[in-house]
Amino acid sequence: METDPVRFKGISGELLGNGYDVRISTRGMSMFPLVSTGDKITIAPGGNYEIGDLIVFKRDDQMVCHRLVRIFAKDGNNCYQTHGDSFFHPDDPVTADQILGKVIQIERANVSLPRRALLFMYPVLKFGRFNAYMVNALIKLRAIFQIKSSDR
Repeated sequence: METDPVRFKGISGELLGNGYDVRISTRGMSMFPLVSTGDKITIAPGGNYEIGDLIVFKRDDQMVCHRLVRIFAKDGNNCYQTHGDSFFHPDDPVTADQILGKVIQIERANVSLPRRALLFMYPVLKFGRFNAYMVNALIKLRAIFQIKSSDR
């Protein structure tokens, strides 16, 4: 069964806007190691965001889930800066009207992490960017050595 991703995002946003929680499957590795492709996240609508929360927001035609790292005021409006755990640089700030909600639960292979555990793990997961960089470097090094050994 195929779904129209644009329509699905619109429906999810509408449900969150009406106060309903939404559970969706994830795609991408920007939040590795905490969230990986295929994990399921439950998003709750909300307006009370804290540093360390995983928030879901609209960017162009996509729903993005990244960690909230900074809240600041600009021209009288709150702005929210996010950062993917496995990225080296933060995202451009988003405004409150772009935010759909925050992640309250992550499920991976029948293991569930509630929001409280996510906030507790935040200091440790800050090293996720470094871990992702090291894994990527090791994969590239392995490929280089395989190429050199096959040249013999």
